[in-house]
Amino acid sequence: MASIVRASKYRHVFGTASKREECYENLRVSINAWDTNYVCANPKYMAVNWNAGGGGAFCVVPHSQAGKLRGDFPLFSAHSGAVLDTAFSPFDDDIIASGAEDHQAMVWRVPADLAEREEEDVTQPLVVLGGHGRKVGHVAWNPVAENVLAVASSDHTVKIWDVGQVAVKSTLTGFGDSIMSIAWNHDGTLLAATCRDKRLRVFDARSGNIVQEGAGHLGVKGSRVVWLGSEPRLVTTGFSRTSDREIYLWDSMNLAAPISKLNVDMSAGMLMPFYDSGSSMLYVAGKGDGNIRYYEYTDDKLYLLSEYSSSEPQRGLGVMPKRGVDVSKCEVMRFFKVASNSLVEPVSFRVPRKAETFQSDIYPPAHAGRPALSADQYFAGQDAEPVVVDMEALFRDGPLIVAGEAPAPAPARFIRCGTKPPPAEVSQNPPSPPVSTLTPERRLSPAPSPQVAPPVETRTPPSPPPTTASITPVASNEEANRLRDENARLQAQLGQMQAQAGDAQQRAQRAEQAAADSEQSLRTLRAQLDDAVQKAAKDADALRAQVNAATTSADEFKARLAKAEDTAREHELNCQGLEKELRDAIDAANSLALAAEKAADSLQAAQ
Repeated sequence: MASIVRASKYRHVFGTASKREECYENLRVSINAWDTNYVCANPKYMAVNWNAGGGGAFCVVPHSQAGKLRGDFPLFSAHSGAVLDTAFSPFDDDIIASGAEDHQAMVWRVPADLAEREEEDVTQPLVVLGGHGRKVGHVAWNPVAENVLAVASSDHTVKIWDVGQVAVKSTLTGFGDSIMSIAWNHDGTLLAATCRDKRLRVFDARSGNIVQEGAGHLGVKGSRVVWLGSEPRLVTTGFSRTSDREIYLWDSMNLAAPISKLNVDMSAGMLMPFYDSGSSMLYVAGKGDGNIRYYEYTDDKLYLLSEYSSSEPQRGLGVMPKRGVDVSKCEVMRFFKVASNSLVEPVSFRVPRKAETFQSDIYPPAHAGRPALSADQYFAGQDAEPVVVDMEALFRDGPLIVAGEAPAPAPARFIRCGTKPPPAEVSQNPPSPPVSTLTPERRLSPAPSPQVAPPVETRTPPSPPPTTASITPVASNEEANRLRDENARLQAQLGQMQAQAGDAQQRAQRAEQAAADSEQSLRTLRAQLDDAVQKAAKDADALRAQVNAATTSADEFKARLAKAEDTAREHELNCQGLEKELRDAIDAANSLALAAEKAADSLQAAQ
């Protein structure tokens, strides 16, 4: 059977950078070499690690303050070492955790008057989580249980904290080197971690036991890990022994070998993976690159959809939770890109649709920002699925901000993960006033979480009025034969069109494969060109050094030649003087000989 182009709702997803006035400027992003994203976000704020002169700090900027940040904007500055990682709480948009080089993690509340403060930093955290032997490199909130925080340290441990009780409930050990990344699974029972010792491990977060362990990427550089939503699958990014960047797909229940391996390219920048469980899309961005590749996960395979390209390389990326995307514009993902040491640029990914109604096929229920368990229930061994929200509520009311002022008067609808959402209201009448509003408790102490979703007021659409069936007389035999002939003709045309469509799909697939081959060839040629340019530059440097040496030798030879010419002229003058003296001596000798001859003649005559 001929293969056809794989259908996907997200095949044509495209990325768009925000306008300059929607970016965040005049920042002082940290220049620390620790492998971090530098930025995190939620529907209310954006936070960046700050390049502080002394000690450590980070900055939280409300989205309403997009643009050029004023110079005296307040910082969160209680750490005595550089801040390495930050993470907003999934259940309270005003709570943020930070980890730093001072061996401590801290939990903060963003003050309501943050934007109005002038030169008044926030210096009092709600909770200080100490006891770590070395710098704290990663912090991650549990996605299901309230006030449960994982803190990874360079002392080769991960501590699971009950923040409300300020107590360590379990410690994950067994790492052979620095921990490179940590990630919770969808129900918060397991924690995956990559390590510089090139091992991938999955832990039971409450007991601290290693559930699975396997050999990861073989390159000397670091790697990262992310869970694929509710699937028991992991994706890691890293390097091969030859420094090729790789993507591995794993079965979390068996880490003996990856399910598949994908060679991306050859570059020095770390690959940062982000997964959107709603669209089953994996976004992979390289540090120092200007592009973001995105894949669709299905049937234990990763299919490359497309690539967002930019001339501005990214130092790090933060991702907006799904409850914060713009559903009315068919936005499925939004990144906050650290484009330079002073600029953070939002990048939006959208499905190209112009429909003015809610697109339920691309927006399944998403995390609602409500805890399903308290910390006590979680550490007592209870499990629960995340509480999710019907995304149609976001289409009507805008982004869902939790533990803060409601952005719109209508309430959100909550559904337990795995249950069928209530039917959408289809009445032609205007919506009735809300019966309740979303006002989660704004505190850190443990609170019982709902075990069932809050009730939702729905109205059953009225049944359509009965219609009177029209009576059609029985057609004649000739008319029936004509209709059968017409039906046969249309069936034949349909078969021809289906055949043509199949041929077009085959041609499109071949063209797509040819484009992929051409892209791979282009990458290979580009790599060869880079190698040739580097080799030519080295050869040019060597020739330049040889020319300089030859020039120096020539100058020395010229000096020696000039000196030899001077010596020759001097010898020539000396020779001329000696020649004159020799002629004078010869003349004198001739005179003496003539005189002797005359004397001999005179003597002979005298005899």
